[in-house]
Amino acid sequence: MKYYVSEYIIAQPLNDAEMLLYSTLSTSIVTLENNVYEAIFENHRFDDFASECAELEEMGFLYTGSPRAQLDELIKIRKDIVEADHGITAVTITPTMECNARCFYCFEHGARMGTMSEETADAVSAFLIKECREKELYIAWFGGEPLIAPDIISRINDALVNSGIKVESTVTTNGILIDKEMIQRFKEWNVTRVQITVDGIGKKYNNTKRYVLPIEDPFTRIIHNIELAIASGISVHLRVNYRSTTYDTVKETMSYLHDRFGSYDKLYLYGVPLDLPQIKGYSEFDENEGDIFLQVLDDSLRRGYENEELNFSALRVSEDYNPALGNLMLAPFPANCFMVNRDRYVIDDTGKLYKCQKHLGKAEFSCGDVFTGPKKNEIYDFYVTEQFHDEECTNCAMLPICQGGCNANRLLYGSKFACPPSKSIVKKLVMKYYHYVTGE
Repeated sequence: MKYYVSEYIIAQPLNDAEMLLYSTLSTSIVTLENNVYEAIFENHRFDDFASECAELEEMGFLYTGSPRAQLDELIKIRKDIVEADHGITAVTITPTMECNARCFYCFEHGARMGTMSEETADAVSAFLIKECREKELYIAWFGGEPLIAPDIISRINDALVNSGIKVESTVTTNGILIDKEMIQRFKEWNVTRVQITVDGIGKKYNNTKRYVLPIEDPFTRIIHNIELAIASGISVHLRVNYRSTTYDTVKETMSYLHDRFGSYDKLYLYGVPLDLPQIKGYSEFDENEGDIFLQVLDDSLRRGYENEELNFSALRVSEDYNPALGNLMLAPFPANCFMVNRDRYVIDDTGKLYKCQKHLGKAEFSCGDVFTGPKKNEIYDFYVTEQFHDEECTNCAMLPICQGGCNANRLLYGSKFACPPSKSIVKKLVMKYYHYVTGE
């Protein structure tokens, strides 16, 4: 039998006698004796291990057909996402680029500020009503701080609902403006999830957020507001941003939040290393940074927070697939992001269309507007393609997970910033997953 060895394998010694293999394409994980591994994967003695090779083929470690069979499978999946023709089914809307916080790490530094006018809001509504052919729309309200402009959100939401579109929403917010009235607005907007960033506790939180509001102790207020959101029955995602070189602050923050809110079954608590390209790319984590990143991921998983959203099973997933793959950033995904779809957009406060929220407020990255429609320019074409921008991505073991990486970072900062943060420690992630599924 003519077999090809998959490019999409993370292999490492498990012990002195065995190798541990993980397929980033199929999510299968297996151990092989060293001599078997060497014979099959290094010396290609497939005929001498026919039964083993047949099983490895089923798990995705080997394949038959053309030398490009697995890559072509990935490209087809990407192509299906790119060419899906359902009209607009999901959109990110920024009702304002203004913010009441001054976080040092905000990617919108240097972007133009402003709040959406009623006329633009009506144009946004008209554009979405026209393009939402299936009459079901998922809206991610973003900013700036979107809750600065609740009347604009209501104006758009009401117009869509009155036109017969079923709307479901999420809100990404710093949470400082959440109160009982805002919770009632959430219900009117059919908000099913709110993401709140909590960067530290006490003075550390206050010093990071630097609110331009007359609030004596913002941290006490945000904890109260989180309790309001939880009591309303909404799914609450608490995100802890941290520098990749420090662990104490994120550990302290996650421990505090877990002790305070961990009994709530609609809570997801997780940490994210700050994307600071002026320092270095994610794939350049040194060993210490990688270990911190791994520990933060493990802290979330160990406490029982399993991120179902990352576990996309469009690829050929094994029967042993586990939600832990999402937490450990080992889950395959059909595209680098869903902005590759031709009908997926981010809309800013002026009505301009973009293919990523990282471009908000930077008109040179826009691809049309809600007044005249999408413009299939070079920015649009950079996202809406099944092709890979960097050829070396096609034989990288991470490809099924990152699908070529972040196109926004690639455009803004260069190709080395496109790689996912998990790349530098992927072997440690695989080992962590092995111990998780085996209970060892």
